[in-house]
Formats: sequence, structure tokens, C-alpha cells
Amino acid sequence: MILSQYNNIMWIWQQKNWAEFSYRSNEILPVLEKTVKAVAPLVLLACELEQEKQLQFESQILFEETLATAKIEGEILDRESVRSSIANRLGLGKITQGSKNVSAFVDVLLEAIRFSNTPLTESQLLQWHSMMFYEKPLLHPLNIGCYRNDIMQVISGRFGKQTVHFQAPCDNRDCVEKEMQHFLHWLNQANESSFYIKAAIAKFYFVTIHPFDNGNGRLSRIVAERCLAQADATQIRLYSISQQIEKNKADYYQLLESCQKGSLDITEWIIWFLQQVTEAANVSQDKLAKVRLTTLFWDKHRDVSFNVRQKKLLQRLLETDDFKAGISRGKYKSLAHTTDISAARDLKDLFEKNILIVIGAGRSTKYLLNI
Repeated sequence: MILSQYNNIMWIWQQKNWAEFSYRSNEILPVLEKTVKAVAPLVLLACELEQEKQLQFESQILFEETLATAKIEGEILDRESVRSSIANRLGLGKITQGSKNVSAFVDVLLEAIRFSNTPLTESQLLQWHSMMFYEKPLLHPLNIGCYRNDIMQVISGRFGKQTVHFQAPCDNRDCVEKEMQHFLHWLNQANESSFYIKAAIAKFYFVTIHPFDNGNGRLSRIVAERCLAQADATQIRLYSISQQIEKNKADYYQLLESCQKGSLDITEWIIWFLQQVTEAANVSQDKLAKVRLTTLFWDKHRDVSFNVRQKKLLQRLLETDDFKAGISRGKYKSLAHTTDISAARDLKDLFEKNILIVIGAGRSTKYLLNI
């Protein structure tokens, strides 16, 4: 076996049976069970929504996913541009101008999800890479739409005292192409007992090869999203894995670095990845429950008339946690930008229409949705 020239490290890809990953099923299965239990009700709840509501919910998830996957790579995107690009792609609202780079990324993500049951080809992957760099970087020229053609290392520290955190396999394009042929063959086969486990391995496998000059992290998460769409048996995204990874970015990089050295046993990585999926699904359940609550509320009160201020209040109560804690007259006055008299009149009207209930008294009076 060949040891790395850096710190006598043996990288995982230097193992004799490289890419024949192993894991301890007895440790993973209890974690996998929690993941399935977290995602299953989310899928069922989404199926209860009309298509337009599903798309509106998915737009929120794609919004979070796009912002988070860029933030992991140290890039901050313009939120309104991201929102506009997603709305345009999903056909929600009026067509507006969004960033071409963001729109291209959203196209890649949607294509990966909507066609997750079709084999992923090399030409498609290279096209995705080209789309992700629609606006070519000027200061740091990249090989775009083709594999890298030199050595790749992740290094920190000043010159002369650098630490090599990771070195990818291959130092030329032909070698990378062979590695990716093996990867795509594995990816397109039904070779794991669970697509959730496959998503974890696919993410790790791809980013370890590091086939491109740049964009490897984003593409590895897109490939994982593709596997998760297969696992969920749905063509819409119901939770954001990138947002969850971004929350735990330090653990993410530390675990990647640890698992990319030595043994082909990646149990720790798979468990961590499944835990992120579980948590992402739990977060989405709360959001989706609010979407469902909002839909049921407006359907129930479709014949009731509300003024603009009252609608703003009801939307606030439905979309935030204020519906649990209630809202005071003073807070409503500030929210609606109105007078104390108008605020009192609006709240009294909503109470008499049985839309709100009142708790407390005097300065402690709060108004809650009657649901």
C-alpha cells in the first residue's frame, strides 16, 4: 500500500478495495428507522395539499436549500434574486428578473429531483457543472464542464507550515474519468438496502473523488438530494439537507476529514448524515403543518370579510409561532400601523366573528386564533 507523502497519512482511496465502502448495520439501522419515521408523515401531509400549495411549500424548501448550499461554500446570495428565480421556475406569480447563476443552479436542482428515477449520465453531470458556472469566474479560471486535470488538495496554514487536510485521488483527467465511471455505475445500480443510506454514501463518494476544479460540494449535495427524492418516493423536495448541514458545518468538515483517512468503514459518516436528514424532516414537518393549517383556516372562513389590517394579522398568526402565544393589542397596533381605536375595533370584530379568542385581562390581554 502507498502512504501519502503528507504526514504519513493513508487516504481512504489508497486502500486496496477502494470504493467498496462498509458500515456496521447494527449501529445504522436504529438511526435509519428514526429517519424513515420522520420523513413518512411529511410525505403523507404533503399529499393532502393541492398542487399549488405543494409548489408554494416546495419553493420555501428550495429557497432554503439554495441559500444554504451556497453559504456552505462561503458565498452569500441575494435573497430576493433567489426567491424570484425559484418562483419563475415553479410558475408561481409574475415572471421577474432573477440572477442567471441562481436560476441555472435551481434548474440543476429541479432536474435532479424531477428525474431522479432515470440514470445519471456523465454528459448530464458535465452539463450540470457548466450550468452551475453560467457566469464564468474571471479572477480564478476554472475548467468548466469537464473534469479536473491536476492534483487536488485541501490545505490550510501559511506557506512552509501547511497542513494537508485531504488529497483527492488522481492527478490527471483520464484517471478522474475512470473514477467517475465507477461512481456513476455504482450510483445507477440498486445496490443498497435503503436509498437513505445510498444518499449518504453517494455524497461521501462524490466529494472524495472531487472530480471538478470547483463546485464539488454543491454537486455532491445535489446527487444526495437525487437519492433522497428516490428514498421519499416523491418528485418534490420536502426538506432541506443543505440547510441542516450548514447549521452543523464544523462537524460536517471535521467528520469528512476523519472518514477520508484510513478505513473504508464509513459508519460514522452515514449515521451523521441520516441524523441531518431526520432533523431536516422534523423542521419541515412544523413548516408544513403551518401551511396545512393556513389552507384549512382560509377554506373555513372563505365567506368572512376582513379588512387589510385584519388579513395581515391573521397571516402573521398563521405563519409564525404567535398563533400559540397570542398577540396583544399594542403589538397588533404596531404590526398594522394603525391607531389604538382602530386596533381595538379590529380585534373586537374578529372576536365577535369567532375568529379570535381572548385570554388574560387588562394589560395582559392576548388574542389567539380560534383553531
